[in-house]
Amino acid sequence: MLATAAHADGAIDPLTLVDMRKALDNGSITSEQLVSHYLDNIRANNRQGQNINALVTLNDNALEQARQWDAQRAKNPGARHAPLAGIPFVAKDNFDSKGLVTSGGSYVLRTSVPGQDAFAIQQLIDGQAILLGKTNMSELAASFGWFGYSSFGGQTLNPRNTRRDASGSSSGSAAAVAAQFAPIALGSDTSGSIRAPASVTGTVGLRPSIGLISRSGVIPLSLTFDTAGVITRSVLDQAVVLDVIKGQDKNDAATLDLASAQIQFVRGLSGASLKGKTIGIVSNFKGANPEVDAVFQAAQQTLKERGAHIVSIALPKGFESLWSDVLGPVGDAEFKPQFERYLATLDASQPRTLEQFVEQAGKNQAQNNEHGMNPARLSGLEAVLKAGTTDSPQVISILTRKIPQLREQLSAIMKQNKVDSLFFATLNCPPSVVHGVTDDSYVCTAGDTYAASYIASATGFPEITVPAGTIKGNLPVGVSFLGRYGEDAKVVSLGYAFLGR
Repeated sequence: MLATAAHADGAIDPLTLVDMRKALDNGSITSEQLVSHYLDNIRANNRQGQNINALVTLNDNALEQARQWDAQRAKNPGARHAPLAGIPFVAKDNFDSKGLVTSGGSYVLRTSVPGQDAFAIQQLIDGQAILLGKTNMSELAASFGWFGYSSFGGQTLNPRNTRRDASGSSSGSAAAVAAQFAPIALGSDTSGSIRAPASVTGTVGLRPSIGLISRSGVIPLSLTFDTAGVITRSVLDQAVVLDVIKGQDKNDAATLDLASAQIQFVRGLSGASLKGKTIGIVSNFKGANPEVDAVFQAAQQTLKERGAHIVSIALPKGFESLWSDVLGPVGDAEFKPQFERYLATLDASQPRTLEQFVEQAGKNQAQNNEHGMNPARLSGLEAVLKAGTTDSPQVISILTRKIPQLREQLSAIMKQNKVDSLFFATLNCPPSVVHGVTDDSYVCTAGDTYAASYIASATGFPEITVPAGTIKGNLPVGVSFLGRYGEDAKVVSLGYAFLGR
């Protein structure tokens, strides 16, 4: 019987969310067994064993909540349940969680306990999913060279190779899913923070169209580019969760611009196929690592074998410098006012201004203890204190002219080439070596391995990354499908068809 065997021999790990739903509904497994299984995995490899360090906070009530769900099901065994009812999930530590610390990865906010849940967490809880805990992240969602390191949680390691990081900033979320600490992890993505960690851990991540998923209750980095999302083990799992967490939220105006109710993810997988599709192979970002290039080349062959027509597309050079031209200037200008707006929602014991926050971080740094901030991250915060404002001519020009032009230009390129999606290696290099560790096998000649990720960030278009292969060192490589605004279900279905499931 699955209920006993799954918990005893690890048979839970291969289950999809659809499998879990069926098993919970027919009584062959319990929510308590699911939660216990993942807690066992966490105890074995989070702070010992592999020392992945993906989880920074656990929900002490998770087991009891699971037992309560089981008791409710037992009263009405024939009832239909929501897709994720009784199923555990974890959330990046920049999502507000009622009753649990939300640090944003910063030791300064180590005692900050929000009074309500972020919208995306609330959507899951309303559907009776169970929050298992919070995941580590690059501090305040910006890595500054130390991917997956935070002064609150320390360094997250890549479960596939613990000498390498899990990229950033949703490092803990991707590592948690890859290490079987949870089947679902919420993350956020500003300039690649869901897609990069998913790519280097062999998991699936979508950066949705801006407005598909609410950002309310998520510590902001730059709301022009911020979005919430999810990391899962499969595209089917991704679709199941997206159908639950998408939706309009009066507290996030961006969600009011997208008819999310009309975007159906699980239904969109029905009949998913690459046959007859035209895929644009982006040629701009190759050449940084021969092994990654080989996986990308093999992925193109897979597209053809599955019936797709491929065309090569060289994007204008402007798409290679989006950090310096677009994301960097806007992000520097937006962070202070938006972060301070978030700080104003916290209780009086927390800093109220970025200046107060930086002052406290500096004091922690001077103590030279285990909770020191990445020095480059602290310098970055200090620089933002002196940065230009959102009403500077440069930022206004980027927001009102540059970004709309990029959207129009990219849409026109896709239309002219009659492509259903653009296709590229999510990152053109493998995961980098953990700070302080030596690994001479790392090869990367790219100035910025995230460069391709900035296209979706700058335009607000959807991009999904799916596993495409594994290179030397057991390091996964992901490939991305990027579509036009609102084509989220389409790119998810393309990822599903690419994997053949």
